[in-house]
Amino acid sequence: MKINPKEVGDICILEIEGEVDAEHSAQLKKAIVKAREDYAKHFILDLSGVSFIDSTGLGVLISLMRYLNENGGKLKLAGLQDEVRSIFEITRLYKVFDLCPSAEEALREMPKKK
Repeated sequence: MKINPKEVGDICILEIEGEVDAEHSAQLKKAIVKAREDYAKHFILDLSGVSFIDSTGLGVLISLMRYLNENGGKLKLAGLQDEVRSIFEITRLYKVFDLCPSAEEALREMPKKK
């Protein structure tokens, strides 16, 4: 899995490629924690390069969402491929997460830093 972080003010955009599964979830969690500690109040996870996500990967996303909700941050998931989108539909997590067609659209919808 490859993770490319981009900083836009207090927003962290993580471009993720590959599979977000038990083998790689710790890598994603580490990238999230680093960005959170360094600057990020809000996150956009660009999943357009993600071909698969399992329950461990979903757990990382749920933990991040819970943390951000408790601390006034926002989370948007962008660019879900069909296979990943179907996992969100089967688990009904599409009702819980804010899904956007693209990272660019997600960025437009984010709160502006004051």
